[in-house]
Amino acid sequence: MNKKTFLVTAIVGFLFAGGVGFAIYTMKESEDSFKGIAFPVNGVPIEYCESWESAFQKALSDEAILQEIADETEYAEKLGVPSEEAVSHLKEAIKVRFVKRNNRIEIGLMGKKKQNEDLVKMAKLLYETAVRNVVKTEPTLQRYLNGGKK
Repeated sequence: MNKKTFLVTAIVGFLFAGGVGFAIYTMKESEDSFKGIAFPVNGVPIEYCESWESAFQKALSDEAILQEIADETEYAEKLGVPSEEAVSHLKEAIKVRFVKRNNRIEIGLMGKKKQNEDLVKMAKLLYETAVRNVVKTEPTLQRYLNGGKK
């Protein structure tokens, strides 16, 4: 093998390896990701946890609240969604789930891994807004937040 053939082969090999590396990186960054806040519910009866979960889901499905969150976090711009679809997209992205195994209620957003930084900021606001609205309808949550577990 002469030097020119070796050099061309090496260059093609490096380009191929770089392309494969970039493809893997792009694929990993496009994976689904959940970022949220875990609300610990240790020692709380399961009935309360389930009612809180449904109250959080109900509060976070209110379009007025979602519009406020979308406007404050600039949801449409940060996640590349048309502004007229921001509320419906946000509604689909919100996940509230009670995880019995870990004794917590998780409130957060689904998105892509490359959006994690923005998702974390949005999840904090989402959590604060949800707690503020659920406390109005669930007195047991207010007692729990004030230090009384039951």
